[in-house]
Amino acid sequence: MFTPAGNPGTGPSSTPSGLVIASSPTPSGPACLTLDLQGGDHIGLRGTFLNTPPAGSSALVLPTYSPSGGPGFGLTGSYDDPRTPGTAIVPGVQLSLIEPAQGISCSGFSFSGSVSSPGVARTYGVGAASLGTSSAPGCTNPLFGTVTFASLTSPRFDVTGDPVGGQWPSRIANLKWKVSWANCVFYVEGVINGKFDPATQVFAPAGNPGSGWWSDVPTGLVVAATPAPPTGSMCLTVDLRAGDTIGIRGTFTNTPPAGSSGLAITNP
Repeated sequence: MFTPAGNPGTGPSSTPSGLVIASSPTPSGPACLTLDLQGGDHIGLRGTFLNTPPAGSSALVLPTYSPSGGPGFGLTGSYDDPRTPGTAIVPGVQLSLIEPAQGISCSGFSFSGSVSSPGVARTYGVGAASLGTSSAPGCTNPLFGTVTFASLTSPRFDVTGDPVGGQWPSRIANLKWKVSWANCVFYVEGVINGKFDPATQVFAPAGNPGSGWWSDVPTGLVVAATPAPPTGSMCLTVDLRAGDTIGIRGTFTNTPPAGSSGLAITNP
């Protein structure tokens, strides 16, 4: 059985499934206008999908992996200092709102939690670690000053596929923040896709490593349409819209706390 996000449940689902209304070409027609249907609007699914093998076929068996190490696990961001590109690494990350060309610099960006059921096999996409705590202090935008992030979910760290060159496809998942700067409030949600290297304990989001402060490679984070689209005069000024994609310049390193070991990953 395949269970979309937000299931099982009853009644309509307001949990984004990963499907969105496309922005190219844009919705058109009077009914779209009446419903205020816009590119970037999220789509939920109520229901599950069951594979019933036809005669002569067998059930699908998914590949598995096993995380070990811990128990403590955390990811702390760092990036190439744009003041001295290629020569200095400083704490934090740089986020780029790609379509409106707005950057957010954070002097810190981290997640902390623990390895989930070490040594127990699970299918790809099922969490390797819980990341119940996130922190994003010291964030600023060049035009609007201080930017605050309030986490609304409990993130997790997933391994999503077989390793390539010693790096495992992975993601920081179940992310949602309320973000505020002067006269602008919006929500960010989604995942940060990337690769994890157990040898270095570094998670590199899509588009990394790289130099300079700007990445125009979407990571899987987007400006959300719910519980409300971007609101406020300064959101309008920079044309910030639901569905805008977000890049990250920086990488995240797991430094095991005392009594813990690094995250290791194996598969059959």
